[in-house]
Amino acid sequence: MAPSLSGIDLVSIITFTLIIVLALIYSIPIICIRRFHRNNHMLTLNICFATIFCGLSWFSLDAVALLIGRDGNISLFAIFNMITFAFTIQVPFSFVVASIHRCCSIIYHAKAFFKTRQWIALCIGSQWLLCLVLSLPNYISINTRIQYSIWLAVFNLIGIAIIPSAISFITNMLIYYHVRVSSRRVQSETSNTREIHGIKISRRDLYLLRHMVLMFCIFLGGWTPLFIIPIVHHFTPVSNILYALSALWCELALLINMIDLFLYNHKVRKYLISICLRCCAKC
Repeated sequence: MAPSLSGIDLVSIITFTLIIVLALIYSIPIICIRRFHRNNHMLTLNICFATIFCGLSWFSLDAVALLIGRDGNISLFAIFNMITFAFTIQVPFSFVVASIHRCCSIIYHAKAFFKTRQWIALCIGSQWLLCLVLSLPNYISINTRIQYSIWLAVFNLIGIAIIPSAISFITNMLIYYHVRVSSRRVQSETSNTREIHGIKISRRDLYLLRHMVLMFCIFLGGWTPLFIIPIVHHFTPVSNILYALSALWCELALLINMIDLFLYNHKVRKYLISICLRCCAKC
């Protein structure tokens, strides 16, 4: 007999469905409209794709849990845990890639390579490859009881939170140092035109940087507890309610980030609103 659908399971399925739909809606204009084919939009599209695959993997895990129960085939759930981690880790590293691009474009603003599509493709390709490599240890758990593997739980926490946080911190500190030094240099310039231009670039870059850092922190705040709980569970029992609440919390973090993308990108939002108004007018 298949397990019954609980309220938490229903909320989880609805939330992941909404996340996937929002990410798809946001991605379509960037893919189809030429004026959105810019480097920053490509990196945002990468975040959307990472979110979509993350949502699909967890949606599939919830669906399997509903069909066979969470105490069912251990090897099958080990495979799904491997898949979910491989796609979940893509999300924080997609923010890291955006920070690395912003860092290189600010510090090496005179280098044309860091403004090309080849550089963006290199960043995104390296991100996906690195995350697949970091998920390789999860293959070891396919024929083991993953919930009792403390080393794997610690490794997953390091991969999902500590490594991305360290890289993001380093890149942001480099940007902060460069902008501070550049601001002092600009203030000493005698040309007013050069001073205004320098301030404009700094403000635009810093605004985008703050937004990416905010989204990264929201993701970490939502998903880190979910990867800490298995470590705690190794030493002391953890209630199923806490597991369920941490799962809902991480889903909420993904949903907030997707809503934030719509609020931040005025051009994409206005385009989507105009499409909706045209459809309503035709109806």
